[in-house]
Amino acid sequence: MFRKALIGILSITVLLTTSLASAQQKVTFPSAEFASKFFMAKKVGKPIEIFGYLSMPTVPVAGKIPAVVIAHGSAGIESKDTDFWAPFFNRLGYAALVVDSFKPRGVESVVDDQSLVSNAADTVDAFYALKFLAADPRFDADRIGVIGFSRGGLAANETSIRSFRDNVLRDHKELRFAFHIPVYPGCQNSRFVKDGGFDRIGAPMLFLLGGKDDYTLASQCVDTIKEMQAAYPDTIEFHVYEGANHAFDNDRGVKYHPMAISTRDCPVVEGDLKTWAKKLYPSGEALDAAAETALYKKCVTRGTNTGAFNTQYRDMAVKDIEDFLRRYKFIN
Repeated sequence: MFRKALIGILSITVLLTTSLASAQQKVTFPSAEFASKFFMAKKVGKPIEIFGYLSMPTVPVAGKIPAVVIAHGSAGIESKDTDFWAPFFNRLGYAALVVDSFKPRGVESVVDDQSLVSNAADTVDAFYALKFLAADPRFDADRIGVIGFSRGGLAANETSIRSFRDNVLRDHKELRFAFHIPVYPGCQNSRFVKDGGFDRIGAPMLFLLGGKDDYTLASQCVDTIKEMQAAYPDTIEFHVYEGANHAFDNDRGVKYHPMAISTRDCPVVEGDLKTWAKKLYPSGEALDAAAETALYKKCVTRGTNTGAFNTQYRDMAVKDIEDFLRRYKFIN
């Protein structure tokens, strides 16, 4: 009897595993390679094929299906991306596409060496994921959002920049993300201006930051976010979770990464989207190529903490995301 029961349990486990695996379909779509995000407004990228994992809503949806692009962090796709965040959005009636920006480029992780994959890759891949989903008649092209974590949070932030969108999508400038949710993004080198403004498309944005983050500092984001709030009233929100580390949505314990690269000790750099001139913020001191190289040699450091011992901060993020989506009528 015990053997029969064990066989029955194993059979159920296999069925459940198969069901979960089949819920996420591997899909491929074209993207482009840029040597750096600082060229995205000037040149055409080299074609590359990217893949990701698409899952559909687990609740009934009337009409075309809304969707969300999920951009991963420096460690590549993690179980939290596919096993928590994708199902979370599926339960809200959204299709979810978890995009892999690393493995198609032959890389597993960039934690110890960010130069392994261009810092433009995640942003460009997110734009092409938007184009891919918008071309599918099952999905509502006007209700496709993006959420990203850490390096992917940078993509969720920078996909709101009009100049980047116009150059990357070129013949599809009518496309835009319906909302942007950058989660513990790096803001040290993502402050861009054009003609005295931020050149944002204007879609609602929600920034979620960790107050104890020693990888991508919340303080490097807050001033810029507040200025953006003034420029785009009633559109941009942020929350700083005091006590939360980087990757606070990963509840497998707090881990120290001795070789992880961080710019936490670097000043915020502002880039002009017209001239690509750079300067330090808020001093306004000009930063030419030689000075920039010298700056990062001096200020870049290693050693960061990530993760959480429980779901406290992830639960807070879930509530804030649901409230945000409800406030802007993206969910009922």
